[in-house]
Amino acid sequence: MKNNHFISIVVIIMSIVMFSGCTENAIPYDLSKSNLNIDTVTVSFIEGGTYLAPPLMGSTDGLYFGNSDGFDNLFSLIQFSSLSLSGAIWTYSLLDTAVTIDSLVFTFTATEDTLLTTSEFELYYFPEGGDSIFSESKSNYLNITDTDVANGIPIGRSVFTQGVLDSTESVYPMLSFKINNIDDIINFIADTADTQNRTFMLKNVEPIDNILSVNSRESGTYPIINVHYRVNDDTLHSVFFPIKDLTIVQPRELTDIDVNNISIGRATGLKSIIKFDFKDLPIDSTNIVIKSAELIFNSISDISFENLEINAAILEDSVGVLDYWEIDEDSYSINQDVLMTGIFEDNQLKMEIRSFLQGVNTGSYSNFGLKLYSSTSSDPFKSVNLIFDPSNSDNNPYLKIVYVIL
Repeated sequence: MKNNHFISIVVIIMSIVMFSGCTENAIPYDLSKSNLNIDTVTVSFIEGGTYLAPPLMGSTDGLYFGNSDGFDNLFSLIQFSSLSLSGAIWTYSLLDTAVTIDSLVFTFTATEDTLLTTSEFELYYFPEGGDSIFSESKSNYLNITDTDVANGIPIGRSVFTQGVLDSTESVYPMLSFKINNIDDIINFIADTADTQNRTFMLKNVEPIDNILSVNSRESGTYPIINVHYRVNDDTLHSVFFPIKDLTIVQPRELTDIDVNNISIGRATGLKSIIKFDFKDLPIDSTNIVIKSAELIFNSISDISFENLEINAAILEDSVGVLDYWEIDEDSYSINQDVLMTGIFEDNQLKMEIRSFLQGVNTGSYSNFGLKLYSSTSSDPFKSVNLIFDPSNSDNNPYLKIVYVIL
């Protein structure tokens, strides 16, 4: 029995050494079945605050249109690759004198299988400087406005159409723009002088009183350019795909609940920072292994947050925390290699942050805290308000740590 105990200790010590270099990995054995002591400690002293930055809508699952609940989706920008989906055709090869273009069609697929509007949409291109008009990670309603895209030239209008419904599968509405002035657009996307990727803009013509979306490049049914052409006697077809896209959204007005709690919402631009005081914890990297570290928040609202995910990233620098503050650009740097995700259960946000705590414990990370923000796969127009009341331990968030003593 002593030999087994000794072997368990050796295995765990080796795991700690490996873990210090790869803290996001799972513990490679079942601690619950070991002969070692397992203990639990709760951290309730948590500092936190909410800040507002311009909403960034890059890398979301959809491109959004319409107005609802104070949000105004102004327009969406899509940059297409100059290399075809097959990797065989560059756009400039379409300018060859042996090539005859038969059709050029842009297609966008709705995210829902219900036809939500009969409104018209218009597609634009930017013949004067359409290559670097936006950044997925930085562009927002403050630094790119209607004035910045005023030189866009419309190339077609379309409405959603839906194929015949089949009881065995969903049929999603589509926007299709068959381009008439093919030569102008081909010359735009197929410049022989370079292989730049070209940007287009999609927006609704008349106001829409609800929010709807088409799939973005993150989806399997992303926007595409279909080109049908002939080379001599051969009939060919190439598809070009987006390499980046985003929606420019003007956010709703904030409420007292937003600014007085830990609040998170992508389209509102709300994010939060939380910090922990670990100095009095009975934890020492030389003789413990952390089994779990569950961070738990109570939500103010009783509404369901099903499928809403909140991300936590490790801050790389110290950030001064107030109850609420506003910034023009979110420059708070985070560790890109570790991302922790929380989900809602029984009106509580529960998030496993063991990788952060173990990294702090082993010295892999500094204890600067965590940045909380909405997942790109969640509904960006949903906001969550989490109770933060340091004076009331019954409501304040807490961190439950389970660890093994060697």
